[in-house]
Amino acid sequence: MESKTPMSKKNIVGAAVVVVLAAYGGATWYLGESARRHYEEALEEAKGFLGPQAVVSHQYERGFWTSHARLVLQWSAPTSADANDAPPASPIRIAVDSTLRHGPLAGARLAAAVVESRFAAEGLDENARQVLAKVSPPTLTTVHRLLGGHDLHFALPAGEVGAGDQRVVWQALTYQMSVDAARRKVSGSFQWPEMSLSGVQTASADEGDEDDDGPAERFTMALQGMGGDFDMQIEDGLWMLAPGSGKGRFDKIVLTRAQGDAAPQTLMALQDLRYSAAIERTGNTLGWTTKAQTQGSVGPLVLEAVGLEETVSRIDVEAVKLFQKALVAAYRADPAQAALLADPPGDALWKEAAPLFAAALPAYAVKLSATLEGQQAMLEYGAEIQTAPAADEVQARGWGPALLKSSVLHAGLRLPKAWLPRIVQAMGQQDMPAEQIDAMVGMAQAQGFVQQEAEHLTSAVRLEGGKLQLNGKALDLPMLKPVPQGE
Repeated sequence: MESKTPMSKKNIVGAAVVVVLAAYGGATWYLGESARRHYEEALEEAKGFLGPQAVVSHQYERGFWTSHARLVLQWSAPTSADANDAPPASPIRIAVDSTLRHGPLAGARLAAAVVESRFAAEGLDENARQVLAKVSPPTLTTVHRLLGGHDLHFALPAGEVGAGDQRVVWQALTYQMSVDAARRKVSGSFQWPEMSLSGVQTASADEGDEDDDGPAERFTMALQGMGGDFDMQIEDGLWMLAPGSGKGRFDKIVLTRAQGDAAPQTLMALQDLRYSAAIERTGNTLGWTTKAQTQGSVGPLVLEAVGLEETVSRIDVEAVKLFQKALVAAYRADPAQAALLADPPGDALWKEAAPLFAAALPAYAVKLSATLEGQQAMLEYGAEIQTAPAADEVQARGWGPALLKSSVLHAGLRLPKAWLPRIVQAMGQQDMPAEQIDAMVGMAQAQGFVQQEAEHLTSAVRLEGGKLQLNGKALDLPMLKPVPQGE
């Protein structure tokens, strides 16, 4: 009996190991099948959005521990109406090579599957290859969780693209996103240390001047310290506008200009820009508010604070859905064929969405503020549809005039008079005396363009019910007069 006891324990341990391996193998096979189904579902969704013609080919090699997939997508550039004699542009092809590691331990992590996808452009001509010579393919890593939902990590390596004097240079971009099992809640964040754009514009000599072209001007915009995060709830297929919130930052935004061999001149330099946005749904309408704050300089003006607040109200949900469908229809349509059609595919959707949009009585408002040497200036403007235009009014005049007649448009400016000398100097008039500035203000006031209130200049414009007012005085607007019968 004593000699059999150790052997029995070994048998038990061995059997347990076999059971565990068999269970793990079964789980791996099952999760491999699940990964294949997820891939096929994603492929069908891509076909539904991009159109089946966008998918050139796809292959899937099923393995036990790992599977491999290859997808080739194609996009054709729009054909210009006046380019009948020009050879058609070669379509752009993107190859997506994916490695799918099956769970439950996939890529050294607990997951149903981990998919690593690499993107590469194919069929490029020599010019395109030179432009993209310093661009490394991006990668997308998708982790399918065991209990549903998935996490995505997108990485674009540092690179440079451009031809001649036009360049875009960037550092590595990382983007992360999570989707819950029901595919309704989406959250994510991104980090982008720096991106810069540069270009050269040659100033031509005046017509009739025998001189050579003027010196070239190089413009450069640098964006540094970009990042942000968001959280949104996908409802009723609203992918273009979904309830949620987000916030982000730009540490620096700098725009410079260099003329010829001269030293670069800073046109704008902003620091510590912070922004936030929130979208809310109330019944069958959407609304959102965007805010931003920064500080810095615009030309020679050093601003202690700059603020923006934008508000949009009462956007009809069904109209947004129709806009989404119209955008997808426009994307799928062959530009050459659409130009020949009397009624392009998306036009009917736009026409159906417009009355819904107007009937919700949407409103839009913007408030801009800036502080210079302790004095704050304010600019406000906006629009609101008060009543939906009648169908016969739209038929007679078109949507533009009909909406103007049934809407309110307004704008208001409040500017400290102490700003005027600095603004004049910024415009290049360094030696304009104060008396001349006062005379210009007096002339504008006499003509009714501005009013003086203590230490500020103000101006207000309002268009309501087809009537235009400037600082409380009515102005004639012929385009909104009734159309005579018989015309």
